Amino acid sequence: MEDLEKKLFDRSWNHMNRDKMIKKLQETDYDIVIIGAGVTGAGVAREAAMRGLKVVCVDMQDFAAGTSSRSSKLGHGGIRYIAHGDLDLVKEALHERNWMRAHIPHLIRPIPFLFVHLEGGKYKIRDIKGAAKVYDFLSDNESEFKNYKKFRMLSPEEVFEIEPEYIREGNLGGAIYYDTNLDDARLTLEIIKEAVIRGAVIVNFCKVNGYIKDKGRITGVKCTDLENNVDLEIKTKLVVNATGIWTDQLIDIYPDEIPNPLIRPTKGVHLQYRRKYINNQNAAIVFSKKDDRAFFILPRNEEFTIIGTTDTDFKGDLANPYCNKEDADYLIESAKFYFPNAQIGYENILSTYAGIRPLVMQKGKSESEVSRKHFIFFSEGGLLTITGGKLTEWRAMAEDVFDHITNENLFLNAIKEKHFSKQPFIIGLEKEDWLKELKQTELEIENDIADHIYHQYGKGAIKILELIKEDSSLGDRIIEENNFIKAEVLYTLRYELTPHLIDVFCRRTEMALWIHHKKAFEAANKVAELMANEYLWDENKKNQEIEFYMDYIKKTTSFIS
Repeated sequence: MEDLEKKLFDRSWNHMNRDKMIKKLQETDYDIVIIGAGVTGAGVAREAAMRGLKVVCVDMQDFAAGTSSRSSKLGHGGIRYIAHGDLDLVKEALHERNWMRAHIPHLIRPIPFLFVHLEGGKYKIRDIKGAAKVYDFLSDNESEFKNYKKFRMLSPEEVFEIEPEYIREGNLGGAIYYDTNLDDARLTLEIIKEAVIRGAVIVNFCKVNGYIKDKGRITGVKCTDLENNVDLEIKTKLVVNATGIWTDQLIDIYPDEIPNPLIRPTKGVHLQYRRKYINNQNAAIVFSKKDDRAFFILPRNEEFTIIGTTDTDFKGDLANPYCNKEDADYLIESAKFYFPNAQIGYENILSTYAGIRPLVMQKGKSESEVSRKHFIFFSEGGLLTITGGKLTEWRAMAEDVFDHITNENLFLNAIKEKHFSKQPFIIGLEKEDWLKELKQTELEIENDIADHIYHQYGKGAIKILELIKEDSSLGDRIIEENNFIKAEVLYTLRYELTPHLIDVFCRRTEMALWIHHKKAFEAANKVAELMANEYLWDENKKNQEIEFYMDYIKKTTSFIS
């Protein structure tokens, strides 16, 4: 563990060394090339690297730039899937949630969920009690790791006590149960780093354009390094297609039993507010007043709440979905019903984001009814595809991929132990250990900043403290009203492969979400200056990066006057 931790902080996996990584891709024969570095591809890379295989993972965008940075930020089983009869899916996801909470404790954080029966509502008290009871049973049954707390039923008066701003009219009581909160992009990054320190080569902005074949069998991939506009080839024994919403673009010929197209893209939109404008004390499951579809009102921490998500079929640009006025109004109208005093008009929106889910085609079902089960299959040339699934199940999905590989008698020397990857994360840090480290530094770090860097970076927060000890100005906030500091930006530049300004704002940190869109330009200039100093950018390059990021921000808030 100690040796792996040293590799985590040896500064070899950063943008200044990216050309060396590209060179290595062309000089080595690999066991597996994984296309797609969202949470699914990252999980497969970690699984394969832990089991002793030579691994490559490439993505045409930044890591987690697609669906894996645009979710509801939850590690959960999906209590509503109980009503659909998907008990195996819920059980597996809950077991994975419990394992993550035990082994990445700084990042996977328990939150209480309120599930209320309103008069005339879809779910009655008996339904809510039954679902919560089954949820807890599935969580803990046959699981080494248990849920944070058991559910409890609430009278209407108890609902008002724990959630004073919740609607009172027609409130017939309900339940509190527990799930977990996380940063999806940061989780994906830490999964990737777990693979990298075990020898995997993982590179962003490297697009696969086609396959190398020998007698019909795929033996490699043809790529373009988009950062340098250079073509390259990577040789491998197996290619795994883990591209999510782009799955269909990588399959040449579909097996007879596979729908063509396979993926049904649906858009999910979230709105972010300061928590004081909603004043919610817990997370809450609520139902749209338009179509009775479930969505969430979720505290991200003490200061912020997100509202989402929508779920509508999508036919636009898969790489660039945005929230529009119709999406925002759909969420605001219903959230305002459940929290009548909430100040959630356009004027108080901090930010918005939209993502596309890679749902597997199921005829005759609406968007919200389509199963979140994952799907794995071999196709023409030996391409192995994994698609669908839930964020929480990334490790179980990766293990299923490995099972498919071993069933084909590939990589016989790989470690085959069941659940081998259910190991502690190298970056994981318990709160008490963090407090000891913090005390020993004797640095005067404000409590909100200390909590923020611990929750976001685990052991990485210790490195951030070291940076501040070397240069106290790095402890300065990027924006006075937020907890982000210069040292964490420098940390992501030195210890993570981070080519662009937008990568820092949207995926290495959550600044794009938590900094008010009207302060985005101020923040972008400060962070771009740090990057320019570290990467030796000239003024033109720095301004291009700022312009590209600000274009993104404008598109996410275009409906706000």
